[in-house]
Amino acid sequence: MKHLTVDPAAALECHQEGHITQLEVLEAQWGVGSSPQRDDLKLLCEQNEEEVSPQLFTFHEVVSQLVEMEEQVLEDHRAVFQESIRWLEDEKVLLEMTEEVDYDVESYATQLEQILDQKIDILTELRDKVKSFRCSLQEEEQASKQITPKRPRAL
Repeated sequence: MKHLTVDPAAALECHQEGHITQLEVLEAQWGVGSSPQRDDLKLLCEQNEEEVSPQLFTFHEVVSQLVEMEEQVLEDHRAVFQESIRWLEDEKVLLEMTEEVDYDVESYATQLEQILDQKIDILTELRDKVKSFRCSLQEEEQASKQITPKRPRAL
C-alpha cells in the first residue's frame, strides 16, 4: 500500500497562508501531478483564452486531480481488503494456538498486538485518505457552482 509522504495538515496550513495552491496541496498529498490530459487541457485553454474562463480551467484541473485521487483510494481500498484476508488467516492461526493446553500466552499476546497495530495504522491511513477525498469532492462541487463563462457563445 502506498504511504503518504507529506503531512496533509502542514500542506493545508501552507495553503491557508497563501504559499501554495489547492492543486499543489493535492499533488503533494496524493502524489499526483502533470498528466498528458492536463497538459492538453492547459494548451486548449491557452489557445481559446477568450472563451475559457480561468475558473473553468481550474475546475477541469481539479476534476482531473479528483479522478487520480479516486483511483488511488480504490487501489488502496483493494490493498487493504487483501491485507484483511491475510489478517483473518493470521488470527485464525492465533486462535487455534490458544486451543492447545500449554500454549505460549506471551507469544499469543505479542502476535495479536502486532496484528492490531498493523490494522490500526493501515485502516487509519485509508480513512484519512477517504476523508481528504470527500473534502476535495465537496470543494469541487463548490468550485463548479462558481464557474462563469468568459463570453457567451454565438449559436
